Parts: sequence; structure tokens; C-alpha cells
Amino acid sequence: MQKRHVSDDRLAADAKQPSLQVRIQEHYGELPESERKLANLILDFPGEIAAYSATELAGLAGASKAAVTRLTRRLGYQSFEEARVAARDARTWGSPVYLLSKDGAEEGYAERIEHHVDRDYANIVRTFKDLDESTLEAIVDALATASRVWLLGYRNSYFLAGYARWQFIQVRENVHLLPVAGETIAEYMAELRPDDVLFVLGFRRRVPEVRQAMATAARNGIRVVFITDPTARPNRFATWTITCEVRGKDPFDGYVSAISMLHFLSVALVKRMGQVGREHLTRIERLHEEFDEFG
Repeated sequence: MQKRHVSDDRLAADAKQPSLQVRIQEHYGELPESERKLANLILDFPGEIAAYSATELAGLAGASKAAVTRLTRRLGYQSFEEARVAARDARTWGSPVYLLSKDGAEEGYAERIEHHVDRDYANIVRTFKDLDESTLEAIVDALATASRVWLLGYRNSYFLAGYARWQFIQVRENVHLLPVAGETIAEYMAELRPDDVLFVLGFRRRVPEVRQAMATAARNGIRVVFITDPTARPNRFATWTITCEVRGKDPFDGYVSAISMLHFLSVALVKRMGQVGREHLTRIERLHEEFDEFG
């Protein structure tokens, strides 16, 4: 089966429309009993609607197929298929509510741990299997030679960007984390120069500022590194893109593969910086001792 891709612009536009869950809540008080049974089922696991036909959903709720049709039209959809697409796109966009699943038997503690570790391991393997050596080398060279490195991330991606900055500053100067609390991105984008690098962490759910910052950087001749997940379509504003697998069967994405990738890039940067990097790291360690920062 061909993989269905949905652009960030499409997902962002859909996200501005009332979700399936919100539409049900707005009409819940006026629903007749047959439609309310369906509504209750969907509200518990709204993402599950994408996996069922109208007949299957009606059977699970103890309602009729006609009730499914009436409900979807009452909610403002032209058809049940349109409602399914909306739920599927919400899953792709990364809404935890739509990633909840009612499937699967209750697992024991040992099974939960085993499955959790297996998923993380599988995500790491898939991530590095697709890593192109020439792309890695180009990114590391850019990080080593840029006048300044700007790291940008929002939401969970912000903490990943912070981790990357902590790694990079061990061996080079002028590494900055964005956004800064209380300040706008525009104020910093105005500072970027062609010999800088914008290092973007953009995992779902991506905010519009990510694409805008990348577009502005590319328009001004600034190299852009884009670290993202498979839901992102190829971005023409990115000079280089690395895709990290982050999905499992849980309602929240896991970023073990992303951390591993950032660590891998950082180790490669240490080697690329050579003597200059070692001297920078030595100065940091000497100051740690002077400040007696570690017990």
C-alpha cells in the first residue's frame, strides 16, 4: 500500500478547523439516543474512527449505519469518509487524544517494559538505517565552520534543541538557542548572516513559526539543518534533512532516536573540530575547576 503523505501546510490548515471531538461536544446535548451511543464511542477514542467503516462503527456502538450518516452530517461533514479523513489527519498531526487506542489486552509490567524498549530500539534502527553518510558529513562540516549556530525548536523540540546546544558548546563558540523567553523570533532572524547555520528541530506538532523561520533563512542564503520525523514532507527551505522515527503505539511520541542522532552528530563534531575543539573543551574544564562547580 502506498504511504499517504500530508503536507505540514495541509495539517496546519486542518488543525484550525474544529476537530471531530470538539464538534461532537458542541452538538452533544441535541443528539438522539442512537447518535449519542456513537458519540460516546468516538469521544472515548476519537482516532479509532479512522480504522472502521460506517457499518463496523455502527456495530460497535449498537447503532445503525443510518445513525452514523446522520451524526456525521450533523457534525458538518459531507460524509462518513470525510470524518474518517479528519480523524486520520489528526493522528498524523500528532494529537495524543487521537493516538489513544482501545485495542490490545492488558499487559503485565514485564511485557510493558519489553515492548517499550523494543519500540525505542526499532525507532533507532530505522533512523540510522536511512542516514546518508554524505548528508551527515556536510552537516557536521557546516556546524564546525559556521560563524554562529542558531538552534530553533518549539514544544518538545525546544528541549531537544537545548540538548543539542549543550553538546555543541563543548567544542565551539557562538551557539544560540531560540526562542528566548519574552522575545520574538524576528528579532533574531534579522541577525542571521549567510555564514551562519540555522539548526531546526521540528517534530510534530510543528508550529507555523518553524516553516516561516526556515523560509526566511533560506531566502537570505543561510544554510538550514532540519531534524524532523516522517510526517514532515520534504522541505524546500532545508539545506539538509534528517528524519528520526518517533512513533510507537503510545499516545505520546518518543524521542530516543532523536537524542541518539543528536549525540551521534555531536561526537562527529568533536572529531571534526580537532585541536580547536579540544582546546575549547579544555578551557571549559579548567573553569569548572576554578569555579568548583562539581562536588
